[in-house]
Amino acid sequence: MESKTSKDIQVVDKRRLQDADIPDAGRPVPQGRRAHSVLLGHCREDQAQELLQASGLDERTREELMEKWERAQSRIQKLPAFKENAAARALTGQEMPAEVKQVMEQPDCKEAFPEDTWSAALVEIAKLIPVQPNVDVEYAESLGDATLDSANPASAVKLCFNPKYPTGFHVQVDESQKAMSVTGVNPSLEVVGLQYSQEGGNGSVVVSFMISSRPNIVAIAYEDGRFFLLNGCHRVYRLMRAGFWHVPCMMREGGGYGGGFFLPEVLASPRPPLFLDFTDPTLGVIVPFRAVQRVVRLRPDEYFLPD
Repeated sequence: MESKTSKDIQVVDKRRLQDADIPDAGRPVPQGRRAHSVLLGHCREDQAQELLQASGLDERTREELMEKWERAQSRIQKLPAFKENAAARALTGQEMPAEVKQVMEQPDCKEAFPEDTWSAALVEIAKLIPVQPNVDVEYAESLGDATLDSANPASAVKLCFNPKYPTGFHVQVDESQKAMSVTGVNPSLEVVGLQYSQEGGNGSVVVSFMISSRPNIVAIAYEDGRFFLLNGCHRVYRLMRAGFWHVPCMMREGGGYGGGFFLPEVLASPRPPLFLDFTDPTLGVIVPFRAVQRVVRLRPDEYFLPD
């Protein structure tokens, strides 16, 4: 894919990022909830209220958070307009480690990222526009390993180009219901296939379900001079907090305004939500969302049909 961006990456002043602390980091989070940084001020009032209502928070906490929404809205109106300058370039052969090629050659990755529509790129984090309003701070900070080094951008490749969503899971068997549940924090955990075999001519039939997740690659859409983060919000947050200025990703032309939480007019506004806003003490409002897990439950149904 031929990008409209220039070959050179613009460097911006990110001192506020280096000095920023996670807002309300010292405030205790109730048991069973997790602290999320939410770009509440970029939501309409009804959206913000609906988001907080759905989180099951008590009325007093919702009122306090709506006061922060008002402060965030006021702050956004005073911010300078977003400058749509070049912030990405294609990864060269030397910069594209063998791990990237191995991941992208896998059939499920080829299906999700067709070769003629996506290309590997390096994008400046300060220019990213998230299409989702929140980041699970604790979960994001847990990602990656000791090999991450902001002085070596290639060290982020393993985190950003992963053929599967790395996560632990728990299996529970319910003998009375003849069922099995697989539980994990991975939101894309799903049944991806099944196999069966039979012992002998009339023996027992053994059925196997394969449970996995979709390819987990940082994905960005480039449209109208803007870079929209479609997938990988938590990993980009981890890199940003670790001092990285750029993120390796798969990038495509178009498709940035649809499929996300924010309305197209918000994403296209003079001052859209920016990824750096998650670390801003006023714009990144900490909301204690309920902790949730993804459950895949398997249970055979037994019944009779007329012959």
